[in-house]
Amino acid sequence: MPGSKFKIEKQCEVCGKIFFAKTVYSKYCCKNCSDAAYRQNKRDKKIEQQRAELISQIPAERPYITVGEAVALFGISRDTIYRLIRNGNIPSINMGERLTRICRTNLEVMFGSAKPVPSKLIQTKTSVLKSEPFEKENCYTIGEISKKFGISDSTVRKTIRKMSIPTRQIGKYVYAPKSEINKVFNAK
Repeated sequence: MPGSKFKIEKQCEVCGKIFFAKTVYSKYCCKNCSDAAYRQNKRDKKIEQQRAELISQIPAERPYITVGEAVALFGISRDTIYRLIRNGNIPSINMGERLTRICRTNLEVMFGSAKPVPSKLIQTKTSVLKSEPFEKENCYTIGEISKKFGISDSTVRKTIRKMSIPTRQIGKYVYAPKSEINKVFNAK
C-alpha cells in the first residue's frame, strides 16, 4: 500500500498515543500495538464462541436460569442483574452461595426475547434495552439530567456507568429512564 504524501496525525487505537500515520488506513502507532490489537481480537472471538456454546447448552424449556446464563442470553451486565434483584425488580431464588436463580419469563418480559447479542455489548456496563422504559416520555437525555440536577455532562455519564443504569441511544441523544435517574440523583 503506498504511503501518503501528507502527514496524517492519528491516535493509536490501543495506547492512545498520537502518531503520524504512514498510510490513510493506519490504526496503530507501532508493531507492539498492532500485535496487542490482534491478540485482543482473538480473545474477543474466543469469548464469543464460548458464549455461543453456553447459549446452545441452555434448554429452552427450563424456567429458572443462573445469572451467568442471563448475561449470555439477554446481553445485560452482571451488575445490572444483581442491582435489579436487590431493588426487587426481578424476583430470584437463592439456593445457597453462588446458586442464585432467576425466572426466565420475568427477564423476557423486562428485556424482550433472548437473542444473541455481540459480546462487546455484554462487556459494557450500560446495557441496551429494547423495552417500554425507553419511550421518550419516560426518559431524560444527558443534557436534561445535567440541567435538572445542576451537574456536568461528564459527571452524569460517569454516574450512569457506575450505577449500571441502562441507556439507549436514539439518533444523536442518549436516553436513560426517568425512574432510575430520579432514584440516583434525588438521593444525592
